[in-house]
This record gives sequence, structure tokens and C-alpha cells, in this order.
Amino acid sequence: MFMCRTCLLADEEATPCPRCGRERRPVRPGEAADPARRPLIDGQGNVRTRAPLWWLRETVADLARWFESGPS
Repeated sequence: MFMCRTCLLADEEATPCPRCGRERRPVRPGEAADPARRPLIDGQGNVRTRAPLWWLRETVADLARWFESGPS
């Protein structure tokens, strides 16, 4: 699956987004039970973001790494 990072429009091919013209990037959201489909949850069990982890890693990788490592 390919998805526009801005508009979140998906397609099966890596065509430009019809809404904004940006390149669609490959994403692998995983199977239904894949932990990457869940929202980011910290070590104390608090939901840190409602976005699924695979989307955070694709769109804001630095922020996802910061959440995963825990703020210092």
C-alpha cells in the first residue's frame, strides 16, 4: 500500500497524490494483531498518541523514536 503523508490518501500503486501532488510512500500497516497497528503506549500504560505506530514511524520518525525511548 502507498499513502500520501499529507492527505493520507492510499493507493495500491506509487502514484502521486491526486489532492496535493506529493509522492505516496510505501507503508506496511501489518496484520490485525500487529503491535504496529496500535497507538503508541508508554511504559506506564498511558496512550501517548491516537495514531498507529506504523503511521508515526512513516510520517514523523524522530517523534516516534522520542516517544518509544521515553522522554528524558
